Amino acid sequence: MNDNINSIRKKIIDIIYQSQASHIGSSLSVVEILFSVYSTVNIEKIKNLDIDRERVILSKGHAAAALYVMLNQFGLMRNKDLETYYSNGSLLGGHVTHNVPHVEHSTGALGHGLSVGAGIAIGMKSKKIASRVYVIVGDGELHEGSNWEALMLASHLNLDNLCLLVDNNKLSGIGVTNDCCSLSNLLLKLKAFGFEAFEVDGHNEEEICTIIQKTKSLKKPSAIICNTIKGKGVSFMERNNVWHYRPPNAKEYQKAMQELS
Repeated sequence: MNDNINSIRKKIIDIIYQSQASHIGSSLSVVEILFSVYSTVNIEKIKNLDIDRERVILSKGHAAAALYVMLNQFGLMRNKDLETYYSNGSLLGGHVTHNVPHVEHSTGALGHGLSVGAGIAIGMKSKKIASRVYVIVGDGELHEGSNWEALMLASHLNLDNLCLLVDNNKLSGIGVTNDCCSLSNLLLKLKAFGFEAFEVDGHNEEEICTIIQKTKSLKKPSAIICNTIKGKGVSFMERNNVWHYRPPNAKEYQKAMQELS
């Protein structure tokens, strides 16, 4: 595993343990996806808030710890700010908020990010801005109908500057995603809605980056299904939905950090 990826997972576990926050499983599953997106965008333009910067929206906003650690990793958040995660008086709440510098949209009310992303993509086209919009959603989040409305509109308007990435970890907040409401066959569904759709190993950042680069030359909106494991990297957290809700205790924290070392 990439040393950077291991370091990011350890930081996520650390800030969640220190703050006794939740959503550790969701944060661990999305690491390579976020890392790949931020590896392919122009960080300096984001840092400078340039009008032609690429926009990154984490629609599954409960994975805030992962996004904030990623901003820190790419020089968009100071260490001393990251250390305040989920503490009294901090801007860094348990769901992402645009009050935090370099966060484009407040999310966590699931199903909103893709609609907003499509709107931004429309606005950028209207202003002749060539940059792209990346929206990361959870698979359970796709139970929200607003996503499918956004997919239809994006296809209708041929928003080739929009790239959707699905953190397909197979678990929603209340259980196995397909038991709650099946998404099968998600790849075919996305293609039927007019997207150029791909399926990748969501824990292989090289594979994700390669597909992201490929989507830049497409003449239609794109979607990348990233097959992931909730709680990835920590044996007792993987595929265990209890880690959607509870933080680790001291013994579990030490074990998790030891595994990632």
